[in-house]
Amino acid sequence: MKILNRALFFSFLICSAIIILLYISLTNEVGNIAMNSKTDNPNFQTKGIITYQYYQASTKYKGERKTIREALINKVPKLATRKKGWIVIRFIVNHQGLTDRFRFFCIDEKYRDAKLSSQEEENLLKLIRPLHNWKIGKVNGEKVDSYYQITFKAENGKVIDIF
Repeated sequence: MKILNRALFFSFLICSAIIILLYISLTNEVGNIAMNSKTDNPNFQTKGIITYQYYQASTKYKGERKTIREALINKVPKLATRKKGWIVIRFIVNHQGLTDRFRFFCIDEKYRDAKLSSQEEENLLKLIRPLHNWKIGKVNGEKVDSYYQITFKAENGKVIDIF
């Protein structure tokens, strides 16, 4: 009986630890984009908590990444603060095919956190905001809000690839 109680107790501890780890990983999977009243459109509508990434809901741009690359690659101005590295712009494509809540994440060639100047961020946003040919994500036939991201690769201050 003593052995059975110990086994049940340790099983309970292990299950509790697994549940806690799953909860933490699911609630912090990629990170929600909260509304920022200073930078975001207050009229941008979502259906509430956004749980889908673009690949889960099949959110796409008409012509996909190739069209985005062709539309942007030669228009990105030279970057003074990012000579080499990657710039990720993450945003929401809502259930109406509109975009907002743009957030920047940058890393250098050694995968360390990096920053762009506010002017460089604004220049990139001026290129991305006009992209309006979004195929709205759907799950079980219902239009959903989802996260999308565009990544820029820079070398010598010039964007050499977009994916």
